[in-house]
Amino acid sequence: MRSNAQCGASYGRYDEGMPKLSETQRLEQGLTLVRLFGVVFAVTAIATTTDWPSTVTERLAWITVVFFALGSMTIWGASARLTTNMDHWRLGLIAFTFDALIICSMVWVFAWETPYVTWALLILVPLEGAIRYRLPGALAAGVLGAVFFIPQSLHRAELTGETFEVTTYVFAVGLMGLMAGTTGVMAENWRVQKDAFERQALQLAEADRIKDRFLAITSHEFRGPLTAIIMGVDTVSKRRDRLTPEQLDKLLEMVSGQGNQLARLVDDLLITSQLQNHQLNLQPEWCDLEVTIDRALDAAAPKRRAHQLEVFVEPMSCVLDEARIGQVVRNLLENAYKYTPDHSRVAVTAKAEKEGIVLRIADEGPGLPEDRRGELFEAFSRVHETSIGKDGVGLGLYVVSQLVNAMEGRIDLKSSRNGATFSIHLPCEMRPREAASLGLVAAEEASG
Repeated sequence: MRSNAQCGASYGRYDEGMPKLSETQRLEQGLTLVRLFGVVFAVTAIATTTDWPSTVTERLAWITVVFFALGSMTIWGASARLTTNMDHWRLGLIAFTFDALIICSMVWVFAWETPYVTWALLILVPLEGAIRYRLPGALAAGVLGAVFFIPQSLHRAELTGETFEVTTYVFAVGLMGLMAGTTGVMAENWRVQKDAFERQALQLAEADRIKDRFLAITSHEFRGPLTAIIMGVDTVSKRRDRLTPEQLDKLLEMVSGQGNQLARLVDDLLITSQLQNHQLNLQPEWCDLEVTIDRALDAAAPKRRAHQLEVFVEPMSCVLDEARIGQVVRNLLENAYKYTPDHSRVAVTAKAEKEGIVLRIADEGPGLPEDRRGELFEAFSRVHETSIGKDGVGLGLYVVSQLVNAMEGRIDLKSSRNGATFSIHLPCEMRPREAASLGLVAAEEASG
């Protein structure tokens, strides 16, 4: 069976040679068929009418029909040639004005007929207004129809010798208002449902894309550590008597490191699931910020190669979720290690500010591409290849952004070709401790 991604690719290839119609263009093509029916109906009505009040009225009717037919063909041809949505919007406004004039002209020509004919035709104006512009268009068309119905009623009274009947006018205007309100509300509801369905479709497509990307990336990331762990355990199990103590220690250290990497990956995946399901529970309590940062440095140490690590932590106790703060610092530090060359500087600072603390992780890497910063904090996103290959699932910065948001903080990013700096501002209660510590952590110390 083919995956959803493959099916989507197949559909994309199938649609490549087919023209894509905009919503306004599809609407105009549909109304073209309605106009065609209107032309046929008008020709039939005029041809079967025998009691014209005058030859001039009959000729005016035929002229109106010819103008209606020519205008409909012109609109249809223009709709097929236009390419931009703005052009289609302008054409739609012209077409709506044209249809309203034609309908009013036919109502004026047949004013001597029974009034039910004029009512039926005038109702079409707010109906088209609702189709094109929803409730505002329907109400505006209803008002214009009500205004037009005054001279039309006087014209009919002149042709038939009757008087202007206020009751008939009120009934006709009320009928148009009812049609305008009903069709306008229906059009508004249809638009709301259509937008909701489109958003749902986009969300489902995005979820499907993320799922496929998740399966592809995580299967690769799990396979490497699991293979190393299995090989290490098998080697110790089958060749323990032939291994020197140094070799045994290295194998066990490797297995421990790969196991810790899997644990961190599972932790990021668990946090991602909790965040997306709104099930993350923070547990803020008083903690020593320096101890919290040190633990994060130790957790990120396996990713460090030969970087020059500088640490400055202002001594203080804070009311924060220690585990989540450590995860934020670890993810940002691992990200700095991955995207910067060996022997470059990585600096971690933590200071107090007006309403909380600010954590900064700065590096001397190549910076972040301008055209990719929009996807920097997306799930399963990797902005560019790392200096040590395609390492990582792409959840680190996503988890950081979501955790910071959950703690009501904010992230500031400064990036250039000389490096990137992430500043995490977190509101919290705090109190100072003894003098600040400033240190330079050696690479050997970190790896050891």
